[in-house]
Amino acid sequence: MVSLWLVPGPQDSEVLKTIMSPQHDTSHLVSKSSYPKFLPHVTLATIPSRDLSEIRNAIPQAQSSFPIKFSSVDVGNHYFRSVYISVELTEELAALHKEFHENIKVPPKTPSFPHCSICYIADEDAANGERERFAEELRVAGKVRGDGEGSVSLRCVSSDGEEVWMNSYEAKEIWVVQCEGPVEEWKVLDQIKLD
Repeated sequence: MVSLWLVPGPQDSEVLKTIMSPQHDTSHLVSKSSYPKFLPHVTLATIPSRDLSEIRNAIPQAQSSFPIKFSSVDVGNHYFRSVYISVELTEELAALHKEFHENIKVPPKTPSFPHCSICYIADEDAANGERERFAEELRVAGKVRGDGEGSVSLRCVSSDGEEVWMNSYEAKEIWVVQCEGPVEEWKVLDQIKLD
């Protein structure tokens, strides 16, 4: 299986990663698969493996970059949706999702689309409240701010140590990622720049 990820530029990616690790002691965790490192992204599609040229050709020509707008921070009931940012389904995002799936001739199977996971937590640890603990920790630390009208901002840290409130990122590239095995062993097969 391969997934197509809508990723931010390097600077926004580094800033977002500052909220993707637990701030509390994790020595109590049962599973080694909780809190793996991964890049922030919105999964556009997950499809059976195919030739990269076929995948590239299914992406609309001259697809331009567009904003990924944050709606809320939520706790899920699945490893890949442990704690995540719900993302606004904008016209651009909906059109790209629909057109890609039509072009590749695979029905969409993207649960909770669109979202941007903040962390992955194994079910064994989730049973002990770890997903809720992580989300609550973000709120108590003042890292989540509701902006009203279905929008949320996250207090991150820039590379120069400054606090940065983010309520969106610009989708700059589509990455094709082979998602097999442990998360930290996933392989980026292709990176497609958006105009």
